[in-house]
Amino acid sequence: MTDTYILIIVMGVIVLTLIFLYFIFRSRSQKIEEQFLDSQENINIVYKSKSIKFVNKAGLLFFGHTSLESFLLEYSDISDVFLEEDGYIYKHTYGQNWVQSIYKDIHIKDNRVKIKTLSQIDGLYYSFYIQISKMFNVNEYLLSFYDITTLEREKETYKKNSELDPLTKAYNRVKLNEMFDSLFFNAKKYEKPLSMILLDIDDFKIINDTYGHNVGDKVLQEISGLIRDILDSQGIFARWGGEEFIFILEDTPLVEATKLASRIRATIDRYSFEIVKHVTCSFGVTQFTQDDQAIDFFERVDKALYEAKANGKNQVVRK
Repeated sequence: MTDTYILIIVMGVIVLTLIFLYFIFRSRSQKIEEQFLDSQENINIVYKSKSIKFVNKAGLLFFGHTSLESFLLEYSDISDVFLEEDGYIYKHTYGQNWVQSIYKDIHIKDNRVKIKTLSQIDGLYYSFYIQISKMFNVNEYLLSFYDITTLEREKETYKKNSELDPLTKAYNRVKLNEMFDSLFFNAKKYEKPLSMILLDIDDFKIINDTYGHNVGDKVLQEISGLIRDILDSQGIFARWGGEEFIFILEDTPLVEATKLASRIRATIDRYSFEIVKHVTCSFGVTQFTQDDQAIDFFERVDKALYEAKANGKNQVVRK
C-alpha cells in the first residue's frame, strides 16, 4: 500500500471523525438550547425553512398540547392561530414566508410585531409581541412571545374612555365628529339614506335651579340609559353638549328616524325619574340630501329642534 493510499485513508478517517464529532456537538448543543427554552416562562418556537422545529413547554401548554407531534397534527404553521384584528398581524399579513419577511423588515422596531390568539388554558384572548431572532443554523429562527395582554387591555380601556362622555357614557363630541366624516362620505358617495336626530331636555335649567346640579346630572344619566336601551347599538349616540344629545342613523330614511324619535320621546315622557319624576324632551329630525354639505345637515336638524321648542316642547319636528 503506497503512502498516497495511506494518506487518503487517514484523511478520510479524520473527516469522518470530524463529521461525527460535529453531529455529537450539534446534538448536544441543540439539546442544551431546547432545555434552556423549555425553562423559560414565555412561549418560544423555533422555525427552520418555514417549518416548526421546536415548541417549548410553555407554548405547548398554552395551545393545549403535550408534545410537538400532537401540536403539528393540529397546526401546520403557528400563524394559523393568529386572530385577524386591527393592529395585529395574522395568517395572510406577510404570506407564507412571514417569519423571514418580518425578520428582514427593518421598518418594524426591534423586529417585533403584535399578535392576538386564544389560550387553551383559560379560554381567554391574549396579546403578544413576537421577537424574531436568527439562530446559529442557516434558515433557523427563534420566535419569542412576550405577553402584553394587560398593557393592551389598559390601552383599549383608555382609548374607550377618551371617546366617551364621562357622565352619560354616550360618545363625546370629538368621537362623533370623527365617525360622522366617514358616514357622511359614504352617504354622499353611495347615495345611502342618512338621518340625524337632535334632542334637548325641556326646562333643564329649571331642574338644575330647583333640585341642584347633582340631580340634573342624574337626569342626564337616566335619559342616556333610556335611549341606549331603545337604540340597542343602532346608529351613533353622542352627547352634543349640555342637555343635548344627538343620533346619527346610517341606512335610515327620514320616516324611520322620525318614528324612532317619537318612540324615544314617548318613553321619556312616561318614565318616572328618581327625583324629578317627570321630564320631557324636544326633538328635531332631518335626512341628508345629496346637495348637503355637513354644515347644512346640522343646521337643518337644529332648526327642526328650535321649532319643536317654540311650538310647545315635548314633540318631534322633522325637516
